[in-house]
Amino acid sequence: MAEKRIEIEAVQIDCASGEQFEDSFRAVNPDCVVPALELDNGTCISEVVAICHYLEDKYPEPALMGTTGEEKANILMWNSKIEQQGLSAVADAFRNSAKGLKGRALTGLIAYPQIPELAARGRGRLEEFYHRLDRQLAENSYVAANNYSMADISAMVAVDFSAWIKVPLPEELANVHRWYESVSSRPSAAA
Repeated sequence: MAEKRIEIEAVQIDCASGEQFEDSFRAVNPDCVVPALELDNGTCISEVVAICHYLEDKYPEPALMGTTGEEKANILMWNSKIEQQGLSAVADAFRNSAKGLKGRALTGLIAYPQIPELAARGRGRLEEFYHRLDRQLAENSYVAANNYSMADISAMVAVDFSAWIKVPLPEELANVHRWYESVSSRPSAAA
């Protein structure tokens, strides 16, 4: 939304206190996860990629999901890789080790216990993800296209969250460091 300069009323949900499980939010999203985009007609769109597709269609400029079939496919492919290999690794590392998430290792209604081995595996997966991202950025300014895209946003979120859980980018990954310095200095990143 910040990159496209879209202003939508935001309602903050305090997940730390369990507000996502309250009846008022469950009426918006029965899966009890954020984000959720509630449209004027009452339709609720949850899941980040679905929300991004909706916003890209409604506000096509600047294009963050590609303009040609090849660009769109490449951005979606890389965004999926980032979610599967980067963001899920961070989630495993965090949700299976944070004291405040004891008994809440997965999002949603069902309480799942933490598995410490998944936290360790998540950290290892994250390091491999960083190396793969570095190889991709060796010959590319951006992750998936000639321009900044949704894949860059997702990858930046993965890097930011991994720093938050104290898994920094390995020093030797010059390409990721160059890319991260560029994308994190965009005005939308500060928003």
